[in-house]
Amino acid sequence: MENRELVISVSGKTNTGKSRLTLLLKKFLRENGFEVRFDGGVDYENEIEFDKQISKNLEQAIETIKETSVITLKEEQI
Repeated sequence: MENRELVISVSGKTNTGKSRLTLLLKKFLRENGFEVRFDGGVDYENEIEFDKQISKNLEQAIETIKETSVITLKEEQI
């Protein structure tokens, strides 16, 4: 079977938790056997740097996101 690419994009305003949610999603998918490619965009030079920076104070950041954000899941076909 041919592998098809699925792109999951996390978007939102500054300091809304996009990077931390991306980290959680990446970890969850890999832990469940998915092949995941990481594109950190312009903010991170590589995945190792991303993980290092975003993992700091993760539990505290998650609680802040829960208290201050509403997450909308939207499916789009391109």
